[in-house]
Amino acid sequence: MKTFSVTTDTLGEGTILRFNGELDASSSLYADNALEEAIALSSGFVLIDCSQLIYISSAGLGVLLAAFQACNMKEIQLIMVDMQPKIRNVFEILGLDRLIKTADTVEDAMHMVAK
Repeated sequence: MKTFSVTTDTLGEGTILRFNGELDASSSLYADNALEEAIALSSGFVLIDCSQLIYISSAGLGVLLAAFQACNMKEIQLIMVDMQPKIRNVFEILGLDRLIKTADTVEDAMHMVAK
């Protein structure tokens, strides 16, 4: 049984979501709902902590792109934080790293949104 969970915390004017497990077709709706809620509640930024994300499928990438578009419409930043090498590699191959901001740590991401 594949497992996926999201924990959400408020961080100033934004939200941090911690993805844990495998983001694929079976968990993408759950992730999408969590992201939609976070985007609705945030006024400055949404951070996605990927340190515990071990796999992402094309369905998961679609969820992230939809969240990126929703953030752009609301003029808030979306930043992927602490991606595993395998996940980062997928991002870079697809060129998503040029679209969606990434940071190595939550502290780095917070410096990015402070600018």
